Amino acid sequence: MRPSRLILGTMLACALAPGTWWRAPEPPRTFEQLTTIMPLDLGVRRSGPFTLLAGWEMAGDPFRFGGLSALVALDEERFLSGTDGGLLLAFERPDRSDEPGVLSVIGEGESAAKLGRDLESLAVDQATGTVWAGYEFRNAILRLDANLDPDEEVQPEEMEEWGENAGPEALVRLADGRFLVIEERAQSWRSTLYNALLFDGDPVEASAPERATIRLPEGYRPVDATATEEGRALVLLRRVEWGVPPIFHSALAEVDTRKTGDDGTLDVRILTVFGTAIPQDNYEGLAITRDPDGTHVWMVSDDNFMTLQRTLLLKLRWDQREKARE
Repeated sequence: MRPSRLILGTMLACALAPGTWWRAPEPPRTFEQLTTIMPLDLGVRRSGPFTLLAGWEMAGDPFRFGGLSALVALDEERFLSGTDGGLLLAFERPDRSDEPGVLSVIGEGESAAKLGRDLESLAVDQATGTVWAGYEFRNAILRLDANLDPDEEVQPEEMEEWGENAGPEALVRLADGRFLVIEERAQSWRSTLYNALLFDGDPVEASAPERATIRLPEGYRPVDATATEEGRALVLLRRVEWGVPPIFHSALAEVDTRKTGDDGTLDVRILTVFGTAIPQDNYEGLAITRDPDGTHVWMVSDDNFMTLQRTLLLKLRWDQREKARE
């Protein structure tokens, strides 16, 4: 093994492992930069109720672009992604537009320096344009207005003990107006149980949240979530097979916050384990669009600012008439 590959593999392990010292470098205070989005020829592939329809590779300045760890659909035409460096990437749907994306800083001056790091999750109210961002290390939720300017922040005491590099990895505004937040770190070594919180409304203003637990397949961690219907959410799961380069395994599960199992955990159904049905990469962002031709799931990958990885965006059709994987 060449030393350079060993070093890159070690850095990647540190970037992905919850509880490590890794932090993305602090972003510059103010800038606005374009990002290219190029189509890929992936063919049509099927995995359970999901069919891969299209894919794109996203690229930009290697010192600023990358580390996409969250994704939301702002409306029917635009997406917003968040990065490990605390930046925002706004871009139009590449299946309908060839416009480049715009990478920018949250806030200005000192507020940008304070807020611009460790962003891992996003949630959105499409009716008002309000966005919420979940941050690791300080385990906080920041509310942004419709112009994506910072508004208020809360650090729930129920999240104080969550891992520094494994905090609010998934944050979603459910269709009924409640919020679901999931910690990336399991409750204990080799445990398959993950801590979650349910807020009865905007987490910046809501009263103390309800504690919850989610059980996932062994080896998989929750990395993002998006609302489906009623009190349910689609959750993106990731498992890493360590090596140089590492192999990433992705799966999708649906969590029903209205139901609990016999052990008191929220009801979880595994919808699919993708395997090689999609390009295997470090997918960490998840969003849904409901279009005239069906429901589509979008996934974006986090390159960890590593040359071994790419930033991919996938579009999949979701046939919700099909049963979940047994």
